[in-house]
This record gives sequence, structure tokens and C-alpha cells, in this order.
Amino acid sequence: MLEMSDYILTEEDRELLLRVNRLLEEVLERLEVMDDDEMVKAIREAEEDLRADRVRSYDEFMEELRRSGKI
Repeated sequence: MLEMSDYILTEEDRELLLRVNRLLEEVLERLEVMDDDEMVKAIREAEEDLRADRVRSYDEFMEELRRSGKI
């Protein structure tokens, strides 16, 4: 029977590995986005829309879709 001292990784090690894994996934996702010129352009345009206050709330958007008959 294995005892706690027989395990190679401690619970703390496992938690650290999970955190590192999540961070690496985030880095990879960011690199994928940065490599996609269309997506970068869309993000920049969205940020400009926010700065220029060309946005609406989710509720306003849904109401607009209802009025147009799209939902």
C-alpha cells in the first residue's frame, strides 16, 4: 500500500502545475489572436467604438433584434 510519502508530486505541486497549465493556455491563445490580423483589427475597432461611446447594452441590442423581427 502506498503512503503519502510515496507520491512523487505533492498536492501543492499538482496545484502549481495546474496553474502553470492554465497560464500557458492563455499565452497560446493570446499568440493565436495576435497572429490573426483580422481579429487584431476587429479588436482595435471595438476598442475605438468603446472610446467613442458607440456601444449599446445587451438589453438594448436584444430589443433592437426583437423589433427587427430577427428573434
